[in-house]
Amino acid sequence: MASTVDLKHSEVQALADQVGSLLGAALNGRGTEGGGWSHHVDAEAHYLSFSLVHPRGLVLSLRHHNTHLKGSAGRRLTVECVYPPGYSGTAETTTVGLDSSISSMVSRIVSHLLPDYVKNLDVARAERRTAQEHRRARQLMNQEMEQALPALHPAGWESEHTESSRNRSFWYASSLEDTHPPAHAGGQIRLSTDASTAEIELNSVPAPIALQILRLLNPRPAVEGTVMPRGLPPKRRALSTVRIIPGEVLPQPLARSTGGPGPQHRPETLGRRR
Repeated sequence: MASTVDLKHSEVQALADQVGSLLGAALNGRGTEGGGWSHHVDAEAHYLSFSLVHPRGLVLSLRHHNTHLKGSAGRRLTVECVYPPGYSGTAETTTVGLDSSISSMVSRIVSHLLPDYVKNLDVARAERRTAQEHRRARQLMNQEMEQALPALHPAGWESEHTESSRNRSFWYASSLEDTHPPAHAGGQIRLSTDASTAEIELNSVPAPIALQILRLLNPRPAVEGTVMPRGLPPKRRALSTVRIIPGEVLPQPLARSTGGPGPQHRPETLGRRR
């Protein structure tokens, strides 16, 4: 029985190598994406499974899944575009018939998959770079939080791979847990994806510490200090309100005379003499 299984596996591997080699050569012959295509056979698979790889990072996965189906439906390869981990979109897929010619298989792949794949791969790579930046930001924030509060620790379900970039941490009050360093209060903190904000939940917080936290959150804290007297500047001499313009004629009031009419007063001219 074992020898029969091994023989079937080797036959499948040989067929995958043959089809993959022919498809890669056909893509290079057409100059698809500048050529340079190669193929890799999945040595662990017991069904037809291989990939077509381009130097620019394009990867097409071809697998023979529906072997249980009858007729031509069971003789088709599923072709799927491979994206970097974390891609938010949907990978393009199509199928090609194992009984079809290599030329028709390549034509279907080139027309149905590659145009959208090449365009969306740039988007996926940008998302990947952003995800890596966010991961590094969470790692740095977790390190700073652990220095600020040694009682901080990850959840039990975190693996070694995700622990440093986790977005959720816990700590316990000293009266509740003895297996971790003590803290004045228990709680948990959830970081945003880019570690720019956080949600903090506290429990068993002593009243003085609660007041300190509230004061830190107040954007306009009360001014503290001693009121000191401040000397006033010396008074300035008021400007004169009398204005004399050279050449201005000022009327003089008429003086009353009891002795009858007298000489009439003439207006005086200031600033001029004749």
